[in-house]
Amino acid sequence: MVAGRRQLLSHDQRAPHPAELRQAWLDLHESWLTAKAAEIGITDDSGFAIVGVGGLGRRELLPHSDLDLLLVHDGKPAEVLGEVADKLWYPLWDANIRLDHSVRTVPDALAVANSDLVAALGMLEARHIAGDKRLSDGLIEGVRRQWRSGIRSRMDELVEITHDRWLRYGRIAQRAEPDLKSGRGGLRDVQLLNALAIAQLIDRHGMAAPGLPVGSLDDAYLTLLNVRTELHRVSGRGHDLLLAQHADDISAALHFGDRFDLARMLSGAGRTIAYHSETGLRTAVNALPRRASRPCGTGRSGGRSTRAWSNTPARSCWPVTLTPNVIPG
Repeated sequence: MVAGRRQLLSHDQRAPHPAELRQAWLDLHESWLTAKAAEIGITDDSGFAIVGVGGLGRRELLPHSDLDLLLVHDGKPAEVLGEVADKLWYPLWDANIRLDHSVRTVPDALAVANSDLVAALGMLEARHIAGDKRLSDGLIEGVRRQWRSGIRSRMDELVEITHDRWLRYGRIAQRAEPDLKSGRGGLRDVQLLNALAIAQLIDRHGMAAPGLPVGSLDDAYLTLLNVRTELHRVSGRGHDLLLAQHADDISAALHFGDRFDLARMLSGAGRTIAYHSETGLRTAVNALPRRASRPCGTGRSGGRSTRAWSNTPARSCWPVTLTPNVIPG
């Protein structure tokens, strides 16, 4: 796998289109995982399954991104778990692959998703890779069912962490060096919309209306994803912040013209995603029965968040805190 990774990123050959690079990168790692799983006994009815989350789960694996893996088991003894996990993790570490991993039973994973909102959002993107598909299906279906049934009690926190992220990273459309992943109008906002669609609060593909002066959500997402793929390739790092020093190389690779043309493309994509994410979040909040207001900045635990939503402590953290239904600038 090390040789395959090196070849895909080699400067001695024509750089593939970002979509081609992502697919080749995904195929390389998924082929290795399925072969390794068979080698160490992670097969159907083995009581073990390898589940991909994050970019691997979404089939959007990028160079230099973490490989997010969950080893699911049916309650194996600790010594068996340790042996199988070591055989899976150590070759990846030896290959200097950034690994985000955990080992859990399905009930344990569901308990984590129930208590940790960020973990729940990640598991909504889970996908079976190898092994006992019964376990993978149990996890994936359980997480989604739990998400739908519990969304009302989690919406306050979901809105709050989203707004905190927007405040921290700023708008992609207004930043000279935008964060393509976490900025307002970035990739995470589309993943937020996907989560709201899984909760059956919005129609992910039916949000646009004729005459809206914004582009396609899918096209905007693909624009950012392609730029982020090139950013990883040209920088040689898992960066999400598009620094000015990489803009010309990325523009040339994507045939966008110069860095100013790239900035205009990113601004348009960011404005499109920001519009849809605000509209989708507002629609989702309004689709739920109203709950008693609570002070802004008070999270699920009752403590203060890192950033308050409003300077008025008694103000609700529901739709009134979102900006008006206009196209973000």
